[in-house]
Amino acid sequence: MSAAAAIIEDRRLRVLKSINEMGNRMLNEEVLLRVVVASGRATDFDTMRADLAFLEHAGCVRIEKMPRTPSTDMWLAHLTDAGVRAADGLQKIAGVAHGLMF
Repeated sequence: MSAAAAIIEDRRLRVLKSINEMGNRMLNEEVLLRVVVASGRATDFDTMRADLAFLEHAGCVRIEKMPRTPSTDMWLAHLTDAGVRAADGLQKIAGVAHGLMF
């Protein structure tokens, strides 16, 4: 595995773990971006959306698009059961780091 792939997988796991920390198991993309950057994982808005889209396709999150303005949406990520298991290190998802972090 390349270093770049490991960084991407680690960042996606940080997203899942961050959402899992919330009692309602949901976070919006803006908060997720701040949390991931604050944890030392470089990212930007477009990369966060790409990661969320990947995680939705993998069955880890469900994305709810909330209207912000007539032309833009804010994404709200809801953690699925598979996402909870991946965040807890109980299920391996291709493209997401596995194992306990921190």
